[in-house]
Amino acid sequence: MKQYEGLFILNTAGKVEGADEVLAQVTEVINGAGGKVTGEVEKLDNRSFARVANKKYTSGFYAKVPFEIEHTELEGLRNQLTSHNDVFRVLVTSA
Repeated sequence: MKQYEGLFILNTAGKVEGADEVLAQVTEVINGAGGKVTGEVEKLDNRSFARVANKKYTSGFYAKVPFEIEHTELEGLRNQLTSHNDVFRVLVTSA
């Protein structure tokens, strides 16, 4: 298994309580895809976007999730996470 770090921008409409629920769903998706969350989930806070593509979404809740997964399963995991309604953006980097 290879180590990765996921940076997620969550669409929680400014509610920090909603972020906990969405992050729990994100960890379930990672575990369901054969991965494992390996460290503490780091909640970075709600931040405004530098460029607003849609006036409906002007900010998002940022969070970092360290995890490990087989390299062959990473693309499928990425697709599952980007199709989640409350996940606005996903960036996965090697740790």
